[in-house]
Amino acid sequence: MNSRERVWAALRGQPVDRPPVSFWGHFYHRESSARELVDATIEHQREFGWDWIKLNPRKHYHVEPWGVAYRYSGRAAEKPVLETWPVHQPGDWAAVTERPPDRGAFAEQIEAVAMLRRELAPEVPIVATVFTPLAVLGEMVEEPGELKLHMRTHPNNVRGALEAVTATYERFAPLLIEAGADGIYLATTDWASRNLMSADEYRVWARPGDLRILTAVAARPATGEPPFHVLHVCKRRNLLFELADYPVSAFSWDATDPTNPSLADGLARLPGAVMGGISQDEALRETDPERAVAEYRRGLEQTGGRRWLVGPGCSIPPAVPAANLKAVRSAVDATRPAEGTAGSAASREV
Repeated sequence: MNSRERVWAALRGQPVDRPPVSFWGHFYHRESSARELVDATIEHQREFGWDWIKLNPRKHYHVEPWGVAYRYSGRAAEKPVLETWPVHQPGDWAAVTERPPDRGAFAEQIEAVAMLRRELAPEVPIVATVFTPLAVLGEMVEEPGELKLHMRTHPNNVRGALEAVTATYERFAPLLIEAGADGIYLATTDWASRNLMSADEYRVWARPGDLRILTAVAARPATGEPPFHVLHVCKRRNLLFELADYPVSAFSWDATDPTNPSLADGLARLPGAVMGGISQDEALRETDPERAVAEYRRGLEQTGGRRWLVGPGCSIPPAVPAANLKAVRSAVDATRPAEGTAGSAASREV
């Protein structure tokens, strides 16, 4: 199988020669232009040979059109620091209006997708990162608690801004598909977690916008294959199962966190494929790759290698040793049909 065949077989629950695998993270010193981001992504791809690319842009591209700015140090492993943001008091939400979907940072991301598609082997699928509308609003304040406060005290102000952002992303996300992406990676960041919101709050404030974005990208990409849309439900104590009916091909989350569902739980209750299984902040950061490889083998036991795309629970830190990624990749490559132990005899055919 080539990578594209392997990924789509996994998404459909069909037998694969081995599970597809990919890892992604920030290149803090090389993500401030489309050219830099694509060059860094392709170099990473050449080193590890991942089965798909999750294009991982700078974390704030999605709010730059509304005036958010970060300061970069220029050092590879150092996160940028928030410098300016647009909402300091409830009245400031009125300035959060609809933005052109093909200008500024949005145009840069469209260019990056198109550039990557031209320069990457055609058998490697690409998913483009898009943030949920509520997650975008969450980046317009200094810290998430301020948005939560305004949702309680000035709900109409927040709803107006939320509509503007949703309308902008409804027009922007399809342009990523037109540029060559096989789907979008829709990320909830902090918001689909019980640490910030109840299931009822998420249903009222976030779900309508999420579904509008997914509806906007429902058309098949130019390849003619079904879209490769991924829902990433971030953080601990997540609301994964409350979002199980979202129209995506795969669900991504930190399945190694004890407060979240396991891969086996996900396979039992989610209609699509599961993505993840390797802890980005623990196993991958250890000096010895043994724990990361053990997590891969545990995932193989839980899934039988079917409907599973091996990856991190979230974006990997820059400090992750390359040796750990290579060790996981080697373990995946060494997988043979019927190595898994979970599920029926048919599901054990990896």
